[in-house]
Amino acid sequence: MAGGRVSTAALGKAQAIPPIPSVADRKLLCRIRAHIKTETGELGCPAQGPDEQRYIIYRNVFDKVIENTTAYKNILTSIKQEYEKSINILHKGQADALFLQRMLKSMASEPITYVAYKKRASQLQNKIELIKQNTAELEAHLQIVKHSRNVEEELTEATLPPQEEIFHVKLIPGLALQESLNVEDLCKHLKKLEKKLKDLRFKKETKYVPVQVKTNVSQEINQKILQWEELVTANEQLKLRYQKLKLVADAIDTWGYSDKSVSITEFILPSLTEATSLKEIDSLWPEVFDDDDPNKINEAVYLLEYVERFNELFEDKQYKAAAIHVANCPRGILHNKEVMEKFKAVTEYEGTVPPLLHYFEAVLNSFSAVRHPPDAKIALEGVKCALKQNRLDLVIHWIIQQRLTCSEALGEVICDYGDTELRNLGTCMALAQIVYNKCAVYKKAALCMCRQGQISGAMAYIQESKKFSLGCRGRKGSEEDQTNGLAS
Repeated sequence: MAGGRVSTAALGKAQAIPPIPSVADRKLLCRIRAHIKTETGELGCPAQGPDEQRYIIYRNVFDKVIENTTAYKNILTSIKQEYEKSINILHKGQADALFLQRMLKSMASEPITYVAYKKRASQLQNKIELIKQNTAELEAHLQIVKHSRNVEEELTEATLPPQEEIFHVKLIPGLALQESLNVEDLCKHLKKLEKKLKDLRFKKETKYVPVQVKTNVSQEINQKILQWEELVTANEQLKLRYQKLKLVADAIDTWGYSDKSVSITEFILPSLTEATSLKEIDSLWPEVFDDDDPNKINEAVYLLEYVERFNELFEDKQYKAAAIHVANCPRGILHNKEVMEKFKAVTEYEGTVPPLLHYFEAVLNSFSAVRHPPDAKIALEGVKCALKQNRLDLVIHWIIQQRLTCSEALGEVICDYGDTELRNLGTCMALAQIVYNKCAVYKKAALCMCRQGQISGAMAYIQESKKFSLGCRGRKGSEEDQTNGLAS
């Protein structure tokens, strides 16, 4: 400061005084704060976290602020529009994700629904046949009545039973009204029922036993198992004793062939020490008693018989039964590529379903039970065979139930089928997205979302996926360019 004046440098260094709001602005600010506090309290909005009601309150307040602003009205309006666009995109992404989940659930229930509809159609067809049969009988009866009226003759008891007897007679299940009144048909039906009763009695005597028999057998098995465990323990002790005695006996034999300069007690003392230290003899008996284990012998014979039974079914051209036999095989011994090629080589068969599809349907449906997952090659061949027969429902069931070993090639096959069958394009893209996610091909998973029209969902997937990399290889050159443009 010089001569009572403040220098320009001193004014520049002084702290700027904030503008003092006017009385109208202070009143507006107080009303806005009171409005926010009142509305959030009445609507019960949480203090933290996202909430739709609180967002609407602050959006309306922001509109009031923009209306009372002159200098910053345009920029505040632009900011509000950008925020609303971002929030709308997030809402659309959530709606797309919910729609995809519902679509997958509906597709997963399609096989069950199809079976139910098929069963209902069969029931309705049986009802239609029964109605047609009853209609034909009623028409025949009507023709008889018309003919009797034309000739003006009364019906005799031999021709038609009395009307009261007809209405009081109950129909026999499995017989029509005309058959119920015919003695020959009734005799035939009686013979069928007697034969059925005889078969049921025979099955009851041969295939079923009382529950007490099962209980007794279980008790006997438990007793045999306990006895076997006791014998195993005793056998182990005898093995250990035999090994100790053998060590001492070998030492005594060795002393007998020596010059006997050392006393026998001193000579066998190391062997006695070694025999005393023996506690486990498993490693000392690598080949003894291995052939006496009955479980190993029975298991080998059982597996051999199982393979021979499969060969018999296959040679008799009972391909469906052979496929079920393969699916139920113990330890998955028949779940290999050689058996698959054997089914694949069959070109002549009865029916419309190829034996290879029977094989894949049986094996892949039994995957969770046998705990032997098929490798990627068998899974790929199974999907190709199902899609070749236009059985997309099988592929949906296998993927939803996690019965396939996912691979990038599997996703390619599903995408190619969707490109060929455009009506199933959305379903194929959703299935391919699941496969790519499981085999960590994130770029192609995002591309499948884009092909479904879920651009915002793909952007959110790219941003949320920590393992997403632009270096991943794309499915085709044009698809790579699309995904690179999307990620950038």
